[in-house]
Amino acid sequence: MANFVFTVNNVNLLPYIVEDGLKWTRFDVEAPDTGRTLDGVMHRGRVAVKVRLDVTCRPLTAAETATVLNAIAPEFVTVRYEDPMFGSVTRTMYSNNIPALCATVYPDGTARWEGLAFPLIER
Repeated sequence: MANFVFTVNNVNLLPYIVEDGLKWTRFDVEAPDTGRTLDGVMHRGRVAVKVRLDVTCRPLTAAETATVLNAIAPEFVTVRYEDPMFGSVTRTMYSNNIPALCATVYPDGTARWEGLAFPLIER
């Protein structure tokens, strides 16, 4: 996909994502009274539809890791990406709970960070 775009706060994060490392999920925000009654009937009160992107990065150098982490660090970020339902979109999102593992430190002192994965959740 030559036109595929994935930026966070105008930083192109595509080069840092592992193959199959971008997962799109649509989820419903339900009203507090959503649920099944004793007769088994489901009552729903969808109040909003939101998108969550789960991003997994390839092994990164320390500088690349810093680039990704700094892009997603603000409380809210602007994400531009190719949505499978709507095409190219720009959404305000946030991220939290971001793990990274310093998997390898080479004799020259350089490191590779693995397992950097994070959600981007629509505001």
